[in-house]
Amino acid sequence: MTTKPSQKQLVTQFIQFTGANEKLATKLLKAASWKLDQAVDSYFASNGAAPASKIEETLGKLFEKYRANDLEGLTSVNGTMQYCNDIGVGLENAEHLVLFEIIKAPTAGEMSKAEFVDAWKKIGADSIQKQAAYVASQVKLLSTDLALFKRVYRWTFISAKDKNQKALPLETGLTYWKVIFSPPGMEWCTDVTNWCDLWVEFLQKNWTKSVNKDMWNQTEAFFEKVMVDPTLSFWSEDSAWPGVIDQFVEYAQREKGLKSDTMETD
Repeated sequence: MTTKPSQKQLVTQFIQFTGANEKLATKLLKAASWKLDQAVDSYFASNGAAPASKIEETLGKLFEKYRANDLEGLTSVNGTMQYCNDIGVGLENAEHLVLFEIIKAPTAGEMSKAEFVDAWKKIGADSIQKQAAYVASQVKLLSTDLALFKRVYRWTFISAKDKNQKALPLETGLTYWKVIFSPPGMEWCTDVTNWCDLWVEFLQKNWTKSVNKDMWNQTEAFFEKVMVDPTLSFWSEDSAWPGVIDQFVEYAQREKGLKSDTMETD
């Protein structure tokens, strides 16, 4: 049986991410039912994995390169930025959000040693090279893997806020929405409407409150619905959406001429 083009592409991507040969790439992808993320996870978890204690020791030493001198078990902003630079993760787009979800960064400027070691130990990535390859594999999937996107999206709220905050300042929320809904994240756009821009415009004009966890999560749920049905026919006054979503729908109808079957832009 010949390999389908899509499967050939997956093999190529797997090799690019891991450096494995074609035979091993094909074997692991088949075992994972051609799911790239699962195959990559399997590779890093089993590829010459050292004993857990040895991996922990190696990862602990690696973390110490970035730890702040005055902080026990945490990096500073500078240390976090240096780590991102060393593994080739961009700070201007959603790449760093993928990383922060993987290592469960407590805030945008910190990494926790316990979470750092635990995350990379489970994955089996005990070197900068392996970690860079794994993050790259997840970034590649971010725009198509909804489950991954949701995990990254939800952790973004946690890492974006200060530890003592329960909500994000509006401007912070707007900034992160623009990042997560842009490549390499999922774009919140349909044929004739850039919904992310419209959402940001609406909030800047009409919203003076902060962004709490429910508003953050419900925005992602609304995004999923809109991408399936950009006419918003799924919405009604009796729906259980939060008030800010109801107001946004009314804004879109009024300002952008949303009709029952289409959405026109200016």
